[in-house]
Amino acid sequence: MKKTGFTRGCLAAWLVAALLLVSALPAMALDKVSLQLQWVHQAQFAGFYVAQDQGLYRQAGLEVEIRPGGPDINPLHNLASLGCDFATGWLSEAMVLRAKEVPLVNLAQLIQRSALVLVTFNNSGINKIEDLNNHRVGLWRNQFSVPTHALFARNKIRAKEIAQRTSMAPFLSRAVDAAMAMLYNEYHSLYQAGVDLDQIKIFSFADMGLNFPEDGLYALEDTWNERRDVCRRFVAASLEGWRRAFAQKDQALVSVMKRVNEAHLASNRPHQRWMLHSMKEIYTHRVGLDKMGHLSPDDLKQVNLVLLEQGFIPSPVEAEGFAVQAWQKK
Repeated sequence: MKKTGFTRGCLAAWLVAALLLVSALPAMALDKVSLQLQWVHQAQFAGFYVAQDQGLYRQAGLEVEIRPGGPDINPLHNLASLGCDFATGWLSEAMVLRAKEVPLVNLAQLIQRSALVLVTFNNSGINKIEDLNNHRVGLWRNQFSVPTHALFARNKIRAKEIAQRTSMAPFLSRAVDAAMAMLYNEYHSLYQAGVDLDQIKIFSFADMGLNFPEDGLYALEDTWNERRDVCRRFVAASLEGWRRAFAQKDQALVSVMKRVNEAHLASNRPHQRWMLHSMKEIYTHRVGLDKMGHLSPDDLKQVNLVLLEQGFIPSPVEAEGFAVQAWQKK
């Protein structure tokens, strides 16, 4: 018994010494990076929150700062001015900037089918897209305006453009005759505001030949060339965060609502659940869960054609050097 007690005492002392030694060692250094989102905190970005909250970024050796956006924040411009390491942004705007020799690279194309629509009330007298002529149309500015201006130019529409922000109140009060909306967000918020969906008409950009897939992950060429491993780890952890968000919706919504509430945003859990469900549909459209992040050559070609046609870019944006496919496993 004495021998056993002695052995146990030595073992306990050894464990304490080992723990003290480990605690004295410097923690493994994490690569610090920042991600600039293009809109306020919501389920549109749930996968990034899950990757952060469930430790996926830390497991990938990363410490990620996630910054919310809004109507007055242009993530791709911030990226170009070295204000962040990674940014989400719309494909069309990224291509316009790339054509202006801003060295952006598409690390992963997240949204595969455009969710952008214009909404009008059925009794507005706007029955076809050309009827927008001389009507008041709420438009998001900056990076969000490229698809709408392409639509107007293609159909020779001269609308009275009214700056639109995060609220649909001007549309609800009939201060504008039409407004921009995302199917996963503002469209559903109208229903929550008491509008029956059969009271409104939507004009889908994808259905009108303007399938400009929106959210993608971007970095600068220098970041990709000099920190390629960091880029790959960041994209892989982010996409795994999205897979978990889609598989574990309740847990993902906890992460979403935590940030929504901290930012004092006017939203609720049912709306965010709707948004998360919609995000799964447009993230996995054609590609499924395994190939999330793929930028379709056909989509790139179509966006190039429209941007060239309307004079937004002087020459096509080539896939080589722009679509680096960081989502692919090597």
